[in-house]
Amino acid sequence: MKKAIALADNCIDVYYKLDRYYLTGNSIDFALNYKEMGGDITEMTILGNDVFAMALEERLKERGIPLRVLARVDRPTGMATMDLVDGDKKHLHFEGNAMEEIRLSPEDLEFVKCFDIVYAERWAKIERYIAELKQPGQVWVYDFSKRLDLPVNDILLPHLDYAFFSYDKKDGYIRDFIRTAQAKGAGCVIAMLGEYGSLAWDGERFYEESAESVPVVNTVGAGDSYIAAFTYGVSLGESIPQCMARGKARATQIIQQFDPYI
Repeated sequence: MKKAIALADNCIDVYYKLDRYYLTGNSIDFALNYKEMGGDITEMTILGNDVFAMALEERLKERGIPLRVLARVDRPTGMATMDLVDGDKKHLHFEGNAMEEIRLSPEDLEFVKCFDIVYAERWAKIERYIAELKQPGQVWVYDFSKRLDLPVNDILLPHLDYAFFSYDKKDGYIRDFIRTAQAKGAGCVIAMLGEYGSLAWDGERFYEESAESVPVVNTVGAGDSYIAAFTYGVSLGESIPQCMARGKARATQIIQQFDPYI
């Protein structure tokens, strides 16, 4: 079985109006979904100084996910104040963030080199290391989310095997965008389009996957779970359409529940 590592963000989402919260973050949602599907995954992140950091350690331990702690910093876990409007997530406020202090030591970089698949997102700040870090044959997966036009994207794309973006339409703009992004060096670029499904371009052709119409409880985790399932398909050697179908199935399941993982 291929070994994967997820880095690096973690936070909590708090719904004051609902008196609920959950441990989350793109890499946490990815790791928990990937593990539940049967994948071999390690989490690498920073831990803050509060009870939520302790809870995250325990949650990962319960799920059998090894944790490499980059640092323990004297800052609180990042907290997003959230609301739900017809099942759609609304970010109201964000405060605190141990992730601001992230650094990868030489030992951490060597550790990452040992994995077959690497998942990262913006808080990992991996653009500082990726050119020297990526190993021959190592698969890199990156979640850009809705950040389509940041200057740092051009640093990352030439080193990525699968680049994921989020967008809310299936139009000419996103088709042109993912073709342009893939031409900058990525192996395959995938746009997750919410109710419009997903769209991928591998340099030769477009692949499309429709969305399934289901009752939506919470959209948080839809993208993370899609990427986790897609990447799990990659680990099994599946084709792009097969991986997209996996992503759709997982995301469809996640949006019908409150938490972003099972």
